[in-house]
This record gives sequence, structure tokens and C-alpha cells, in this order.
Amino acid sequence: MQQTKKNQGFTLIELMVTVAIMAIIAMMAAPSFGDMILSQNLNRSTQELVGQLNNARSKAVLERREVKLQLNSIVADTPTQLNWAPQDKTILKSASPTEITFLLSGGVKNFAAGINGKPFIICNKSGGNKSKNISISLMGTIQVTEGTC
Repeated sequence: MQQTKKNQGFTLIELMVTVAIMAIIAMMAAPSFGDMILSQNLNRSTQELVGQLNNARSKAVLERREVKLQLNSIVADTPTQLNWAPQDKTILKSASPTEITFLLSGGVKNFAAGINGKPFIICNKSGGNKSKNISISLMGTIQVTEGTC
């Protein structure tokens, strides 16, 4: 009677082929991961700015005083001024306003001169191709649209 020997594992050739296939797949996926990270950073910065805008407006109404939101600023918040700065590689486009003041009614101070028709534009990176445009109405309503830098 002849005994048969069972296979106990993979051969070296099988392992090398598997590793090579995995490396090829990883190289094809790497650029997509970079774009995905830029998009996530853009979305996060946009959400943080919208949150700060809502926070400043609410604070102005609740405390019955003007509250200013200073953009591209990392100094400590004060009772009458909040600050926001973009995260990671995202940037605030240079043509965007750098501050907004909410009145105790929740409206925007100096709307016609400062904010009307001038959205806050956050780009996914310096020289990037994707952006989020944040427009604010006279009464403080926020609208977010996608655009290009």
C-alpha cells in the first residue's frame, strides 16, 4: 500500500505571484487614495467653517451683541470674535472675504459692501481644482455649492 503525502502549504512561486499581484493592485489604487484624502479634507474644512458661521450667528442672537468671525486666524476665541483656519492642505482662496460680523438680529453687518456676491471659497489645495463655495444671505442663511479654484 502506497502512502500519499498531503500538501502542507504554498510553494514559493505561488507566494511570489500573489505578492506581485497585490503590489500591482496597490500601485493602481494609490492615486485614488490621494484624491480621496484631499476631498475629505475639503469636506471637513467646509463643515467646520459652516459650523463656525452658525455658531457666530447663534452667539450674536443669544447674547444680543455683534460677533465677528475672523477667517485664516488661529488666535484664541474671545466673547465677541470667533476664529477659523482651514485644515491640512485646504486653503481659503485669496479673493474670499476674511471676516464676517453678525448683528444681534442674526443678519450680516455691512452685507452690501463686504459679503454680497463674494462667497467664501475653500480650495482642496494650493493650485487645486476643486472647491466649496459658501455664500451667506443678508439674513445669515448659508448655502454651500461646489466649484473650481
